[in-house]
Amino acid sequence: MIVATRKECIQAARQYVRRLGREQRSLAVMARQMKDLQRELDRMDGLGSSGNMRGGGHARGAGGSPVESMLERKERITRQLVAIERKRDDLQFRLMLYEQALAGLDEREAQAVQLIDFEQRTRLDASMKLYVSERWARTLEKRGLIQLATVLLDMMDEKTAKGLHWNEMGE
Repeated sequence: MIVATRKECIQAARQYVRRLGREQRSLAVMARQMKDLQRELDRMDGLGSSGNMRGGGHARGAGGSPVESMLERKERITRQLVAIERKRDDLQFRLMLYEQALAGLDEREAQAVQLIDFEQRTRLDASMKLYVSERWARTLEKRGLIQLATVLLDMMDEKTAKGLHWNEMGE
């Protein structure tokens, strides 16, 4: 467990949640890339070894046959597809962890973090959706971020750590 200042916990959790929000929006791009790569592989499978290398399958001056060139390209596309799938799976796992951690927060704090940091809306917009003042929305967001820092980033603010230490000494 990393013990940090309250400000550092909030800042680290905010960066993590905002980055996750941006990456979550890239899932649609990844899906489109995977679909395009799979379509390219399917098209190449349909070509077989007929020699119909439409679309620049034969590398000029490479000295290799069109079939070898197509196989190399197919392997490269397959590696790209696997890399995107891994990245997507990792992102989906981190999103699942975030959603589980968010579920452990107070409902209002979770909504504030979701609106302000994950969706990157303004505090004013979040306060209107939560029916609270802008200042209270900020307080709810910070409380939620501190708890998320503990759960997701294994960080704890000094005040909480000191309180836990004194409680353990008293037992």
